[in-house]
Amino acid sequence: MQNPALLLCDSDALTQLFLANEVRPLRHLKDAYGIQPTIVQEVDLELRWLGKYKDRFVPQLDKALKSSSLCVLDQGRFQALVSSAPAGASWAGFQSLGAQYNGHIGSGEAYTFAAGVTLNLPALSNDFRAIKTLEANLLPLPTPVLRSFDLLVFCQKSGFLDLKTCEQVRADLLKIGEGLPRAFMHSSFWDGMNAFPSRLQEGPLSLHASVANYSTPLLIAKL
Repeated sequence: MQNPALLLCDSDALTQLFLANEVRPLRHLKDAYGIQPTIVQEVDLELRWLGKYKDRFVPQLDKALKSSSLCVLDQGRFQALVSSAPAGASWAGFQSLGAQYNGHIGSGEAYTFAAGVTLNLPALSNDFRAIKTLEANLLPLPTPVLRSFDLLVFCQKSGFLDLKTCEQVRADLLKIGEGLPRAFMHSSFWDGMNAFPSRLQEGPLSLHASVANYSTPLLIAKL
């Protein structure tokens, strides 16, 4: 087993990292584990004009793209992964699945999840409602679907981010009314972390579960 080549990132999870001005976990995944955080074209468009935030995230998005902390899943990058994807994976199939999902959930989530399923890669999304909607319609999900706090907990436990930084992210997001995992709503980051079932862990790749779903922990190893 190898670390996944990409982590497909949805708008809502990236929004939390941008709001807290803490995108270093994305770079850490790439530099230390060879996992490239990636957005589909629909998420790129969403982040350039996102509801109440309008174009607030454009400078951070462009900076992340320029530094390769993020990249866009265009057709060329997709095709480069087809050889290691499940049999039958194709750009046309991905687009068709994304359109099918988009009939039930928003476009960013739809194409993010469709890319993860088509290429058998993990996703990053805080949208539990979208997950349950696809489940209710018997549609497959990426394995797993990480949350923004999975990245923060992982980076704290691995020593990449200190506890003070992670607590500041939690406090900042809570102050502006961002939805947090229940474990962190009324507890410090330290206490919440110890009650939070993290979906991203460092460990032997051979221990990957043979049967997995969106909440199965992803084990990754340093390069």
